[in-house]
Order: sequence, then structure tokens, then C-alpha cells
Amino acid sequence: MSSPVERSSFLIEGGDVVLPDRVIRPGMVFVHEGSIRYAGSSDRPGSAGPAGSLPVIDATGLFVCPALWEPHIHGCAGATTENATPDSLRHMAGYLASQGVGAFVPTTVGDESYVGALGAALEAVAAERELASRIPGIHVEGPYVNPVRRGGIPEAAIKPFSTAHLDRLAGLAKGRLRVMTFAPEVEGGRAIAAALAKKGIIPSLGHSDAAFEDLAALEGLPILSVTHLFNAMSGVSHRKPGLALWALLNREAFTEIIGDLVHVHPAAIQLALRARPNERIVLVSDAIAAAGWEGGELTLYGRKLVAKGNGLYYADSGVLVGSRALVRDAVAGLVTRFGVSVSTAVAMASLNPARMFGAERKGALLPGYDADVALFAKDFSSCRLTLWQGRPIHGTGPVEAPAAAAGR
Repeated sequence: MSSPVERSSFLIEGGDVVLPDRVIRPGMVFVHEGSIRYAGSSDRPGSAGPAGSLPVIDATGLFVCPALWEPHIHGCAGATTENATPDSLRHMAGYLASQGVGAFVPTTVGDESYVGALGAALEAVAAERELASRIPGIHVEGPYVNPVRRGGIPEAAIKPFSTAHLDRLAGLAKGRLRVMTFAPEVEGGRAIAAALAKKGIIPSLGHSDAAFEDLAALEGLPILSVTHLFNAMSGVSHRKPGLALWALLNREAFTEIIGDLVHVHPAAIQLALRARPNERIVLVSDAIAAAGWEGGELTLYGRKLVAKGNGLYYADSGVLVGSRALVRDAVAGLVTRFGVSVSTAVAMASLNPARMFGAERKGALLPGYDADVALFAKDFSSCRLTLWQGRPIHGTGPVEAPAAAAGR
């Protein structure tokens, strides 16, 4: 008998179904032709579909969640976005699927060779519809950032802004540039924001030493993001407030936050959770190739790295440059350490990034949405099955439907 997830219609039953505002215990999800028709109580109201012997995936003891997103990731499982290839993207996609991640946004610094490699790699896999649909585009950090807040960005990758240079980067990205991090205080900062918005690229504020007073002009943008809140930016001060304090007070901007408990102190995470609207917090990993990889010597942009806990640091300067944790770990941490509800924590890693990227049918277990589903252990330590548009990208589910299904 074929696996239930290879059929056009099937049920996921017995697990705790995580909706955007609550968890249904036990719940049920009805999937038909790649879309969710019903998600809710396992009482099986008529709207859940036919009462016959549909194939069933038994999710007892698991969370049934929307597949997570990795909206800011530089690599994992030994693969990197630095000099990316089609194979490295495939490798990242496969590993992330095993971690319950559906969509991911490969991120790189504003070096022309890296942006060009990513653009070419994405173009090469465009015909692989499933893989291509999982990658909404590229996030480029820089090159129009403040050198004093460059963090792990190589100094050679920082450039002055010009429309011609932005056009060149967008061309190298093969039209797939979706997010760009820039410092609004650099020369031409307002023009950068306007140029990005005109191209349909999400402007994201970061690697910035901006003063609070200089940021008001950006509040009218239709969509705006803040790159890894607190990291590589002017901070929270009662006398000299900067970008971090502005971001905490802004009600509309999407704010990335790295949840590995290394990049951001737990007290600062708690502050963000209390100050920011939940629907505007986007969990990110900022992971690099070392995440999920136990290989040899670690390097980034040609410099040796050392690992301390979840953090990766330049060996010669001690600068924190990336994470070994993934978004799944961040979700677990919010729930267990900060008491965030499962539904809220999961939405920060699924529905919120989907909204940021304008993916209207993604990121939630709601009728009419794509059946992007992940079955997680209750502590989020592992993922048993990941579906993308109703098809398995990790795991296969049970081969046989329960015998009791025949009587439905």
C-alpha cells in the first residue's frame, strides 16, 4: 500500500494541532490536493471531508505544526551560501527539511561574487519546482552598512550606495533579491530605502549606528524589517537611543531576533517579547555551515572560527559571526525558557515570516492554506515528518492506515 502522504487526500490525526492562536488537543488536519481543507478538533465535523476510509497519519504524542521558515540563514550541515552551488542549495534544503523547515532564505554579505553565485545557483534549480518554491529569494546583508557596526561582514564587502551599484547587485541575483540589510544613516540612506521598495526588495535596517531621531523618516514605508534586533546596531539607552530602541517601539516593522541565547541575552529577549507585537517578531537563526555539522576546521570568509556553545566566533578577533542553532531550537527555547505559548512561538517561525514575504497561503494550518506541515516531538527536539504542499520532503509517515479507519 502506498504511503498516505503520497495520496491526494489524507488525514493527520491524534496529535496536538498548533493553530495561530491556540492548540487543539487532540486535533486533526485534513489535506486534499496539497491544501488544508480542515484543521481543528478530531470530532470530524462534516467540513473535514469524506467520512470514508481516508489514509491516516498517526501523530499521537506529537505537535502538528506549520512547517517552519528560516528567513535568515548563511548555511547549515556543512553547506554555505558563500560561493553557493545548486548542490549546496539542495543539501541545505534536505537538511532543513529534516529539522521541520519548509521555506528558507539563503543569506549572504554584499560581495558581488557571493551574490552572483547565489543568483546563478537559484536560477539553475528554478526548474526543480519543489525546491524553487521553498526559496522565496535572497537576503543580502550590505553592502551599504556602517563599518563601525559591520560585525562579521568583511570590510571589503562594504561599499558606498549608488543606484548603478544596486542595479548591478540585483542583476547578479538574477532578480531574486528579496531582502537587503542597510544602515539608514549612511550617505544616501533614504534613497536606498526608496530604491529597494521600488524594486520590490524588503528594506531591512541593520549593521547600523543610526541615532533614534534619524529613523522617523522610515516609518511610512509599506513594509520594513529590522535585521537581527540588538545585534550590530545602536542600542537601548535613556540618553542616546538608537536603532534597537526605535525597533522596540515601532509597531509595524518586522523585527528579526536570533533565538540561540548567545547572540541576544535572555533579558533582551524578554524585553522584546514584552515590547513588540507578537505578530511582528520573526525568529531567525543566522546559522552558518557549522549548524548540524561535525566536520573539521571551521572558516568563514577565509578566517578561522572557534565554537563556544551555540556561537561561532572569529578566532583572531573574538567577534561573534554566526550560530550553530536553528529556528527549531529557538522555538523550543521560547516555550521552555520564556513561557511563550506554543502557538505564538511557532507563529514567530512560520506565519510571521510568511506574512513578511507576502506568502498569503503559507505559514499556518488554516483552510485554504498550503499543506506545509511538520510533526515535532513535544520538546521540539526532533521532527518526524515534514510536508511541503502536501508532499513529503522529510519522512514518509506510516505505511498503513490504522485498521479502525476502514469503519469511518
